[in-house]
Amino acid sequence: MRFPFFEFITAVRIAMALMFFTAAFGKMRHWGTFEGVVANYRLLPDALNRVVAWVLPPAEMLLACALILGAPLAEIVAGALLCVFAAAMAVNLKRGRTHIDCGCFDASLRQTLSWPLVVRNVLLALLLIVAARSRDTADAADAVTLTMGVLAGAAFFMVVQCANIVTARPATARPAKARPAERRTT
Repeated sequence: MRFPFFEFITAVRIAMALMFFTAAFGKMRHWGTFEGVVANYRLLPDALNRVVAWVLPPAEMLLACALILGAPLAEIVAGALLCVFAAAMAVNLKRGRTHIDCGCFDASLRQTLSWPLVVRNVLLALLLIVAARSRDTADAADAVTLTMGVLAGAAFFMVVQCANIVTARPATARPAKARPAERRTT
């Protein structure tokens, strides 16, 4: 399937770039928590959890920049990464591990694993693949076309983020350990 519309390709690139940028920023704000999220998936050897947790957010930032700049293969790499995320979620759902945080965006909005998240990632990956296949057939763009694509991508990003917020629940802080009562001497 191909959509020879520059607006479509731009909208997909911008929306996905915003998603990857937001995800990377949220993970970098809470890097220690994200390391725990990676470990909770139980898919990697312990030695690799920290490496993945520290490499993935900057890689997502670079991927966001590549999508904005229209770098060759950026859509394919982004789609592949979303499929890897979907597969990791699906493995844990099959194991019955629905209680863990997906680690998709911000650690303050906890999204537990669910099949709709897997479907969301697969659908976003398909959009990226269609955009990549449509690249060579798209018409040349003028300023209005580019603006329409950027606005459509930003609007799509906001819709996805609103859906994430609605389905997420705030992360709760662990209760503080009770301190032993202080002894007073009189």
